[in-house]
Amino acid sequence: MGAHTLHLMIVIAPSLSTDPLPLSREAQTLWAKSDYEDGGAWLPLYQHIADSGDVARTQWNEFLPTATKVLIADVFEGDQLLAAKTLTWLAAGHDLGKATPAFTSQMPALCEAVEEAGLPVHPAVHHRRAKLPHAHASFLILRRHLEQRWGFSRKQAARFAAVPLGHHGAFTAPNPHFAGYDDDLLGREPEWHAVQEELAEFAAALAGLTADDFMRLADLPLDQPTAIAATALTIFADWIASSTDHFPLRSTPRSPEDARKAMKNFGLPPPWRAEAPDDAVLFAEHLGLDSPRPLQTGIIELARSIPSPELFILEAPTGEGKTKAALGTCEVLATKFGLGGVMLTLPTQATADGLFAVTKEWLDAIQGAQDVSISLAHGKSAFSTDFRSIPKVSHIGADTDGAYSSGTVVAHSYLTGRRKLATMSDFVIGTIDQLLLGALCSKHVVLRHLGLMGKVVVIDEVHASDGFMRQYLCRILTWLAAYRVPVIAMSATLPPTIRHELLAAYDAGLNRSTPTPDSDEPIVYPRITVTSPTGPRIVALPPSSRSARFTVEELNGETAEIAAAALVEASHGGNIAVVCNTVRRAQDIYRAAKESAGPRIDLRLLHSRFLTPDRIAKEQELRDRLGPNPVREQGHRPLVVVATQVIEQSLDIDFDVMFSDVAPIDLILQRAGRLHRHEWKAKQRPAAHHAARMILTGISRIDGSAPVFDNGCLAVYGAAPLLRSMATLDEHLTSQHAVTSPDDVATLVTRAYESIEAPSGWDDTWAAAEEVAANLRAEKEARADMFRIPPPARQSLVDWARLDIADPSEQRGAAQVRDSEDTIEVVLVERVNGCLRIPSWASSKPGADVNIGTVIEHDIAYAASLNTLRLPGYLGRPGIGDELIRELENDCIDTWQNSPWLRGVLPLIVDEGDAEHVGHLFHYDVDLGLVVTKKENQ
Repeated sequence: MGAHTLHLMIVIAPSLSTDPLPLSREAQTLWAKSDYEDGGAWLPLYQHIADSGDVARTQWNEFLPTATKVLIADVFEGDQLLAAKTLTWLAAGHDLGKATPAFTSQMPALCEAVEEAGLPVHPAVHHRRAKLPHAHASFLILRRHLEQRWGFSRKQAARFAAVPLGHHGAFTAPNPHFAGYDDDLLGREPEWHAVQEELAEFAAALAGLTADDFMRLADLPLDQPTAIAATALTIFADWIASSTDHFPLRSTPRSPEDARKAMKNFGLPPPWRAEAPDDAVLFAEHLGLDSPRPLQTGIIELARSIPSPELFILEAPTGEGKTKAALGTCEVLATKFGLGGVMLTLPTQATADGLFAVTKEWLDAIQGAQDVSISLAHGKSAFSTDFRSIPKVSHIGADTDGAYSSGTVVAHSYLTGRRKLATMSDFVIGTIDQLLLGALCSKHVVLRHLGLMGKVVVIDEVHASDGFMRQYLCRILTWLAAYRVPVIAMSATLPPTIRHELLAAYDAGLNRSTPTPDSDEPIVYPRITVTSPTGPRIVALPPSSRSARFTVEELNGETAEIAAAALVEASHGGNIAVVCNTVRRAQDIYRAAKESAGPRIDLRLLHSRFLTPDRIAKEQELRDRLGPNPVREQGHRPLVVVATQVIEQSLDIDFDVMFSDVAPIDLILQRAGRLHRHEWKAKQRPAAHHAARMILTGISRIDGSAPVFDNGCLAVYGAAPLLRSMATLDEHLTSQHAVTSPDDVATLVTRAYESIEAPSGWDDTWAAAEEVAANLRAEKEARADMFRIPPPARQSLVDWARLDIADPSEQRGAAQVRDSEDTIEVVLVERVNGCLRIPSWASSKPGADVNIGTVIEHDIAYAASLNTLRLPGYLGRPGIGDELIRELENDCIDTWQNSPWLRGVLPLIVDEGDAEHVGHLFHYDVDLGLVVTKKENQ
């Protein structure tokens, strides 16, 4: 390639110089990308520098929310132009490490041209090049350049050089062996030094940085939040600039206009621009509330009054409209602070799916003429019919008029197709894992952080995060505060220690201390607690007119007795819930009830081990019969629903009586929220069920000593919280005949978690349980801390969060932040006369052959993938899990590897519903779901 002058310049503002910048022949010969073996195309390094910088500049101008720009610019003394130029420069220079013998030698033909241009490559380099990854080389080159060319201190130079160091997702420090910059891999010869400096100057000139700018940068404290934003933007820019569909490989230069056109065609949506109206319009038109409740008006008023982003903790009974209160608050906060989106998180995929439709309805009411992007972020989002109905391409940036009218909600294919970008869309609805993964040491975690910046984060049912998960929740709260992200956490109620834990974590990100609450502090409920510079502020909310009251009884009996008692209650004409703490216990009770129910009572079973379509159909039937807007049909018989904890969070349904396995007090109250829940039912409720009743099971009493709990209940929750729960209820019921919500809720939860002591006769059992719980809690906290990212610190990102676990987009990442056992996911396949088929009872393409021809058809693959199951967690433990995977892999179907729906998926092949693996029998039917038993028990 001959020497010639290049006319390349990224224009940040009209005032910048547009003079041409010449490059030497040596610089023009260096390469960045190549498919040389497939036809000879390659991309010069200078061109990738220009493309990456131009993409980063466009992202700053058009993709980042105002709040994110303000956050970053604060480090640059409020100078947004200097901030934009600096981030453009760092993105442009991320691959300076490709100007080294170590990188150049990877492609012999291109390396030969480099050597001919006068850059020597030592023969030993070809065998040792892997010892110097180009990200490490970029760090070394940029750090040296800033020290020697601009007089930066070593410490300050490292702050900026850490950004290209992390552009492959990790910040592992380079081997100290290369600290002298004289190694053959980096380029010891002066010719290499000269071309590296030339390209470093080239990147700065493209970004528009001047000598005066570098003098300012030498003294600016680039903090970790800003460096993380810069790194994430660099990674994102690199990925886009590496897309050959938009930036094809070519060895001749392209103009900045070509890159800008490519970005336009790429069509990243601009951030949401919130415009919250006055309260009358906000409540009536946006939220559909003609008579908003006190908590809804209260939090909106509070949001309008705060001077800076804060953490809100909203505690109120179920059914009080917390979700709509949060959505309205998001509008107010986004308008006030220039935020460009919302992330809403929930405990389960089912609750996230349910909220997706609610959020879409809200977006339709508020977006006006804007296009906004939306994402459903969890492992089964592709199977959501609501999400799949969202257009995957927007007309934003297209050269034509586009296919959609102005004001379209879109799922941008780039943002939703890559799980590491799960938080990047304007509106993200997902499981809480997607938020907690932002606190997990893992590659590319900074991308999750960039997606969270400039949003409002809503955490619904925050009480569902156990002690292990809260370690990650508290750490991400600290980072969200450092990013000035307002957070709304919602719960029926929280123990004071957990509430303080969340408040303190958020305050830590703002360098505030959080006073420990006084033990004599009066209990306020419903309430909003909000952080502030002077300490947490409590806003007491008047309760709405809604009030619930239920009595508490106990049933000391096995599964057959529980089933019989439920049928007796149903015979009086009611709808009865039986809530179990384990799937196996629910299946056993359902079997027992089915044996004697007779034709006058309907039975349903609901748990997490049904095929996805089966579970969705069962949940929808319950909504239709027991929901707030039921399908009124004549002739409904009394109904008994046997379920696991999925009923606590997923379904807005109403029961007359509830049998519930013993659980921690807050979960008992949560389950009781499904009793006498809907006003429409009041006049139709059978006479025998005019009073709401909770009947606790899985517990037995003996001679005034501590209660004895079912083994399954103990396995799920441990003895200590169950003892505390029962002691608190016993104490309450000595003076009260029932539990009343909201009056008793906060008092009961506070008492159970904070101050209850062992009743007489329980002392030894209580002490042993508390010791076990304390040890387990300490062990879990220590284990979680090993994998958490560190809090923000006043130092560079070199070696930041360097412990690298498995890709968090996969199941193991979610298991890490939930402390759950690795679960094995399978697709159920039925074998009929030797042919492998979609199960005959499936909702989509039943009986279709899944192993025919050389390629499985797309629609059949999708239909097959719907029939997924997660096996019991203990089957994923080391040893048995490895053996089970090996056995399932023996049944893998070759054609599945060509399908995006089935690639890498393990089939569970059943004959007439049965399979046998690792000494266990697996049986599936529509009534029971998946039943797993040890073979020797048959």
